[in-house]
Amino acid sequence: MPSIEFRSMDEEDLHALVAWYHEPHVRAWFRDPPADVTAAQVRYGGRLRGEEPARMWVASLEGAPFATVQDYPVDSDDDLAVRVQLPSAVAFDYLIGDPAQVGRGLGARMLTVFLRDVALPGHPDATWFVACPDARNVASLRVLDKLGFVQRQWIQMPGEEYAQIVCRASRDDLARTVTDG
Repeated sequence: MPSIEFRSMDEEDLHALVAWYHEPHVRAWFRDPPADVTAAQVRYGGRLRGEEPARMWVASLEGAPFATVQDYPVDSDDDLAVRVQLPSAVAFDYLIGDPAQVGRGLGARMLTVFLRDVALPGHPDATWFVACPDARNVASLRVLDKLGFVQRQWIQMPGEEYAQIVCRASRDDLARTVTDG
């Protein structure tokens, strides 16, 4: 099996990130992408410099970048914190940006590596991990289900047209899943 590895995103990665956000398979789920690298620097610069609680990552498959994940404490986003009601949780968002890698079964493998190697050790006090995909995103919901995430409440975030589903898994359950599976 080809190896998947993660590294911190830096400004050099913003070209790929902007391109990925404009791919049709990504635009379906992420509204208002940065128009260009300059807009991405404004939007994500604080995260890349460690000035904001969200951390951004690049996933590579056999050394070639193909996806991104960001993680952040739920309580760093007031709207999300009120809706999720898990103050010690860490949320994460993810996308496979390279269209050549979509539909190849990489989502669950990528998130297994991310959770095992990045999120669990990077957030030792987090008791829950949550992802909130668009309720229409069947593929994402299937990936989270494979990893043991349980669909909980539907939420409507300010400015969003469609509902999201809070999918959550406990730290203990994830630790077992990503090391056994």
